Amino acid sequence: MAEPEEHTAFAAALRRAISDKGLSLSATQARLAAHGNRISLATLSYWRSGARHPEGAVSLSAVEDLETILDLDPGSLTALIPPTARLGTLAEPRVPFDEERERRETEETFAALNAAPQVAIRDISTHMTVFTRPDGTVRRTEFQCLIQVTRGIVTELPLIDVAPEETDVMSEIVEVVGGRLDREFQHPGRLVSGIVIALDEPVAAGETAMIEFAEQLPLGYPARRSAWHATARPAKETLIRVIFPEGAEPDWCEEYVESESGEEFAGPATFRGRIAHAVRHGFGPGVLGLRWGGSSAAVDAVHPVP
Repeated sequence: MAEPEEHTAFAAALRRAISDKGLSLSATQARLAAHGNRISLATLSYWRSGARHPEGAVSLSAVEDLETILDLDPGSLTALIPPTARLGTLAEPRVPFDEERERRETEETFAALNAAPQVAIRDISTHMTVFTRPDGTVRRTEFQCLIQVTRGIVTELPLIDVAPEETDVMSEIVEVVGGRLDREFQHPGRLVSGIVIALDEPVAAGETAMIEFAEQLPLGYPARRSAWHATARPAKETLIRVIFPEGAEPDWCEEYVESESGEEFAGPATFRGRIAHAVRHGFGPGVLGLRWGGSSAAVDAVHPVP
C-alpha cells in the first residue's frame, strides 16, 4: 500500500533540504544534539525515508530545529506533518516526585481538588522567571505555560506545590492570565498544596492554550533558595531562570534533576551576570531545578504537573 501523499511530502522535503545543505544524516543528528534535541540516527533515517513521521511534542521540537539547521523558512517542514501526527500519542501521566510521601500526598491533593483527569494535556512549554530577595530567598515566580489538548475538551488546569518544609501557609497565586483561580487545597500533611485554574475558554483536541500567572511567597512561608519544575510527561521545552539582585549573587548555584531512578546532578548551573538558568528539550517525567546559596544552607517555586 502506498504511503499517503501528506506523509511522503514531509520525507521528500526533508531529503531535499539535507541534500541542499550538503550534510550527512549523522552530521544533521549532531547539529540537533547541539540544539538540545537528542533524536536518534534511526529516527532521522525513518523520517527521511518516509517510513515514519514525527509525532508528539519532542519530535516537533526537533523538526523546528531542523528548519533552523537546514536554513528553511520557519514552519515549512512542520506544515507538511499530518495533523494527527502532530498530536502524537500521549503516555499515561506519572507523578514525578521521587519521595513516597510527596507522591502519595500529590495524588490525594488532586483527588481533594476534584480536578479533571489530565490524561489529555501535553505540557509543550513552561518558562519560569524567579526573583529573589537580597538574602537569596525566593520572593516571586512568574510562569508562562503553553499546553496542548490531545483529545476531548479541557476546561481547567490543576497545579501542585511542595513546600520546603511543613507549613500552615500556602503560596499565593496572583495575576492569572488566560484563566482564573477557581479552587485551592492544602493537604493535612502541610507539605503539599494544590490549585485549579479554570481556563477562560474550553480547549478542544488539537488546540493550544497559554496560561500566565505569578506565585508570591507570603510572610510565614518557609524560606526557599531553589526553583524547580515538575512534569508528568516529556515536555517540548522547560526553562527556569533566576534573577538575583545586584550585589546579592550567590556563592554557588547548581542545576539538578530528579527522575524515577533517583536524583541525578547535572552540575554547575549556567550563570551569566545576575541570571542563572537551566533549559531542557524533551524533559520528563521528572523534576528539573536550580538551587543556590552562600554560607546559608540551601532550602527548597508552584510546580505545574500537567
